[in-house]
Amino acid sequence: MKKLKVYFPNLNGVRAIAALMVVVGHTELEKKNFQLPHIHHIHLQNMGRVGVSVFFALSGFLITYLLLEEKKNFGKIGFADFYMRRVLRIWPLYFLVVVIGFFIYPRLHSPLALWLSVFFLPNLAFSLKLLPALFDPIWSIGTEEQFYIFHPHFFRFKKLQHIFYALIAFLIFFLALVQFIRHYAGYNQVLATLSALTYYARFDNMTVGALTAILFYNTRNNVFKFKLQPLFNLVFKKYIQVLLLIAFFRSGYLYVVYEFPEGDLVRAILSAMLIVNRCQTETSIYSLANSKLKVIGERPYGIYLLH
Repeated sequence: MKKLKVYFPNLNGVRAIAALMVVVGHTELEKKNFQLPHIHHIHLQNMGRVGVSVFFALSGFLITYLLLEEKKNFGKIGFADFYMRRVLRIWPLYFLVVVIGFFIYPRLHSPLALWLSVFFLPNLAFSLKLLPALFDPIWSIGTEEQFYIFHPHFFRFKKLQHIFYALIAFLIFFLALVQFIRHYAGYNQVLATLSALTYYARFDNMTVGALTAILFYNTRNNVFKFKLQPLFNLVFKKYIQVLLLIAFFRSGYLYVVYEFPEGDLVRAILSAMLIVNRCQTETSIYSLANSKLKVIGERPYGIYLLH
């Protein structure tokens, strides 16, 4: 079979910026935890959460676009190949960090957290506050792996519009479930844990990226008629790109300075809109195809797990 090659050069820059935001945020958080001199008047550690929202939106976008290209070129999705690529890419470094964190790092830990991490449920261990702080960012790797388990199966639908509407239905269901659990979370500890788990699932962030990928793919290929497609295509206008940038930086500013408790989904939506513009280089008002950013952007997974 011919090799499928899809490459968006600007996305390395997006990865690099998101990775640096996470590193800065965690550095500031650990300085605070260890009572070292740190910035007091702003919550710089929240930059990490902003960076993670960007990562989730990018992950949902890119994996969906690649699956769409695979379906177009080969007529079907190779599910076994998909999961093998995920295993080869994610598992070696992930399990190295788990081994170091549980067996070498000199801290007490929970056997339950170990087994949850081994079976890719570190987000549940994180929700239960069982993961040692040294490597608790692995919660997001568990979230992505869980998303990858079911997401490719949306592509069993033959028509692109059916995939699109199924993802919209899933997003609505997930958001409704989150609000339902959050509403009753104060009644018992189980629901409180479920509330934390659904927050750290972040399937909504990745689904937003996936929906954006489908609309972008439809812009390029005109596969199905969607009444709101012209509205989506406005994101490629220069003045809309400026407004999106202002909105993204304003949202991040409010979160870092005032520590707003909500806004991850909004940041994911804004991130997805900015990402899709980086892919459409013909209309993009700026480029992130910088050589220094490329070096960092080609290694975001390693930076994220090891920093």
